[in-house]
Amino acid sequence: MSYENFLQEFATAQGVGSVEELLSDYSQRYAFQINSRDRAKKVISRLVDEFGITFPGKRVLDVGCAYGSFSIEMAKAGAIVVGVDISDKWLRLAEINASGEAEVPFVNCDASSYRASHELSGYGPFDIFIVNDVFEHIHDTVGLMETIKKLSSPGAIVYFKIPNGHATRHVLLEGHKKVFGISLLPPDYWHLFISAPFHIYYRRWGHFQSIFDYYGFSEIRHVREIRDPDIETTRRHIVNDVNKIRRFLKSENFDDVRQLSVLRRACRYYYDEVASDIETLEWEPLWSKYRQTFWEGVAVLSQR
Repeated sequence: MSYENFLQEFATAQGVGSVEELLSDYSQRYAFQINSRDRAKKVISRLVDEFGITFPGKRVLDVGCAYGSFSIEMAKAGAIVVGVDISDKWLRLAEINASGEAEVPFVNCDASSYRASHELSGYGPFDIFIVNDVFEHIHDTVGLMETIKKLSSPGAIVYFKIPNGHATRHVLLEGHKKVFGISLLPPDYWHLFISAPFHIYYRRWGHFQSIFDYYGFSEIRHVREIRDPDIETTRRHIVNDVNKIRRFLKSENFDDVRQLSVLRRACRYYYDEVASDIETLEWEPLWSKYRQTFWEGVAVLSQR
């Protein structure tokens, strides 16, 4: 009953009257939370089937574990798991979620801080790090990778899933706040569109590739799911989306002239880059840059 208890506690925490109401009237709004166990199971299957990763006996650190679903499912798959987060609210829900199903310590710890490796050393070293939908919420990504490297066993693996702010779909509708265009903007400008705090930092893939490589996780294996039949289809989808972006950039779609001003400037740069890339990039990098909404895969620590 732990998952049902979690849903009830989550409904209460969000001010929703009951689980029934949560699953009916709020099912779309909170789909990410409601379906978290299913998402965890799919990731486990993918890691096993596509990358040959096994869980029994492995030590796993779930970074930004939130309500604990990934920690719980990996523990049920045989791993020795620790979940860390900086929110007492989520950690309390994680404990309820795990109760009676999995023995998982949930620790309040900022994994990007200098002290994190000391606070977590007694649980490690770790064979697998789960960083699922977390990197974009971390300001100090170098600090996080420093912690991961210090706590890694030989040949450790980082599983990552990171939203791509340059994907045309995310420009049309940013994934967290559901606002047009803001994935192209530095956080300095987000206050023009939404209320703080945001704690969302969109970075290009080269940023993550660089920090993985710097800390020795130089072997990167991507999940590749090119769904377009050929490069011409990819180009056509990108051009169609860019035309949608152009059409939306009208004053009547914005509450404040400053919103339109900063987005027009950001989009002009974006248009120039897209036009150049459509002419010069090969199919896979073009698709990855503009059609792939999430970068997903594993980074493996070199044992040299």
